[in-house]
Amino acid sequence: MPFYVMVFLVSGLFGMFMVGTVPDLGTVTEVSVLLALLKIMGIGGLLFVWVTQTRINTANYYLAAVNLEALVQLFGKPPFGRIGWAIVVGAIVYLLMLIDVFSYLLQALAYQGIFVVAWVAVAMAHIFSSRYEQLVGSTIEYRSSHVPAFNPLGIIAWFAAAAVGIALHLWGGAYTELSAPATAVVGFCIYALGLNSAKREWFLTTA
Repeated sequence: MPFYVMVFLVSGLFGMFMVGTVPDLGTVTEVSVLLALLKIMGIGGLLFVWVTQTRINTANYYLAAVNLEALVQLFGKPPFGRIGWAIVVGAIVYLLMLIDVFSYLLQALAYQGIFVVAWVAVAMAHIFSSRYEQLVGSTIEYRSSHVPAFNPLGIIAWFAAAAVGIALHLWGGAYTELSAPATAVVGFCIYALGLNSAKREWFLTTA
């Protein structure tokens, strides 16, 4: 609970405080929030941003290298080890830094949010349903050698819900505000209903 209180309550209140009190903040973006911190805290704000961003981005960098290596392993033996994948990730990040990332960052985050909401909705439908236990048993199998790489029902529900959310987002106006809730409802319903006809091999590769 302390973590969620800090993340959702304290951070939210601090954000609203900055928007309401910092002069000439303009449109609220990642850049304007950074400038507001510098105006409020000066060098301390710069140090705060540097420490927090270095910490989280180091973790992101490591996870990106691990996930890229795991993705390639699905198609065969990787050509090099984790250090090599870290170099590949570094090269990709450097290329992204050379272009105007902030011009499309918010739009990219909006699309990413839709896909994340769809994925969470599918996961929640899976958790709340007893169909998995009926097909596989009470023990949750997590070993990659015993679990299929893709669950067709999950993929269909995920992408169908994301497609609905993106369509509403592109429609604009009041429909944009409905994109996330509609995505969650569609993803949850498709997966929950599809579980009624789910097959055991969708979840487990062994007898």
